[in-house]
Amino acid sequence: METALDKFGRIVIPKKIREHFNLEPGTQIRIEENGQTIVLKPVHGEPNLILKEGVLVFSGTPTGNLDEALTKHREKRIKSVGEGK
Repeated sequence: METALDKFGRIVIPKKIREHFNLEPGTQIRIEENGQTIVLKPVHGEPNLILKEGVLVFSGTPTGNLDEALTKHREKRIKSVGEGK
């Protein structure tokens, strides 16, 4: 089966394949490279945010620099506490 990229770089997944994999508008798709192959994987399953003892907890796979993000968040929280907010 073949398809072509449109002028925006998009491809259309044929209806038969969408139905087989239960892909609906808004379904998240993971794109992976494997040598000269592009692999598209639907992201189904557990949500990334779960409620645990009244607190939202991220259970997914983080992207980017997690240490840097945590440091910035902590600095912002410490600053807001110091300002009495």
